[in-house]
Amino acid sequence: FGAGMFVRPHGIHIDRDGNVWVTDGEGPDGKDPRKNGKGHQVFKFSPDGKLLMTLGKAGVAGDGPDTFNMPSAVYIAPNGDIFIGDGHGGNSNARIVKFSKDGKFIKTWGKKGTAPGDFDAAGPHALAMDSRGRLFVGDRGNNRIQIFDQDGKFLEEWRQFGRPSGVFIDKNDTLYV
Repeated sequence: FGAGMFVRPHGIHIDRDGNVWVTDGEGPDGKDPRKNGKGHQVFKFSPDGKLLMTLGKAGVAGDGPDTFNMPSAVYIAPNGDIFIGDGHGGNSNARIVKFSKDGKFIKTWGKKGTAPGDFDAAGPHALAMDSRGRLFVGDRGNNRIQIFDQDGKFLEEWRQFGRPSGVFIDKNDTLYV
């Protein structure tokens, strides 16, 4: 399912109900007409491929509450809140965007940089959550994992992982990077 809907499907997450969330990490480039009217979105599909929700505006890059610029990752918290890692290099964003389970914008945090809470231009590339509800963000270009509470408060960073491009935390809180 999803054929023809994406410019470049990038991030994928399966929520507790088996729904499939996919980020479309690019948009129109002015060269390839197949990319027109697509990209810079996050989609929620049922397990059998029915489109249930779309976040972002098709083909529109932005940094507002209803637009993305090259979203890389998506994670659904146990309460249904939606976290988007928005950005993937170049002139894209470098932020986390949080929505309620029904897709209403809650908040955003982060910017390009190297300080705690900032993200490299490669963007927040991977998301995971531990049993304590802490959000782990693979800040690939800054060679670190950053850890936040669900309101965006920076808690700590771990630098022993190289360029973290994928992050997963299992039911025993074992972190895989």
